[in-house]
Amino acid sequence: MVITPAILETQAAELKRKVGLIESSVDLVQIDVGDGQFIPTVTVLPRALGEFRPLTAFEVHLMVKRPDRFVADWAHLGATKIIFHVEAEGDLEHFIAQCRELDCDVGIAISSGTSNDALQPFLDLVDEVMFLTIQPGAQGNPFLPEVVEEIVAFHKTMPGMQIAVDGGVNAGNLPILRAAGVQRVCVGATLWQSADPVATLASLATL
Repeated sequence: MVITPAILETQAAELKRKVGLIESSVDLVQIDVGDGQFIPTVTVLPRALGEFRPLTAFEVHLMVKRPDRFVADWAHLGATKIIFHVEAEGDLEHFIAQCRELDCDVGIAISSGTSNDALQPFLDLVDEVMFLTIQPGAQGNPFLPEVVEEIVAFHKTMPGMQIAVDGGVNAGNLPILRAAGVQRVCVGATLWQSADPVATLASLATL
């Protein structure tokens, strides 16, 4: 199981601090991006980060209404993967092509309550499907166990697709997610609310 630290921040200094804390311990960091519309939070924008060049690769999870308005700035900052939501607006196939032109891998995220059928038009175009196991908007929201059933069903129909989970992941549910077919988990609150995020990350990696 791959463990990816997830960071949702409104202040550039705090985002940089968290990246600096764990960047030597992981191969990839996820930066969560909110626009105040798709989720209530407005997060750090690329222009606020200046010469942001972490030691590790980073991806961005665009929890935004119009991902096409955000992708270029994050790609130019160095993002290697762009994750967008199937519930987003705009021409999403064109958006995927835009990501490819910027040399970014592409993931598609789906929120609880959205049918897996919504993913179907995009499955041949993306590298990964990410299931949100919390209500999007804030790290620390409660884990939604009903999403596990959706993951199991999806894995049965698309066994070759990379599956990730974002939200509410901890030592208690990580084995359940692995058994459901999940290959990667993005972990936020469990890390950042612990006394030692680096030690917590190492502990999760042993499960």
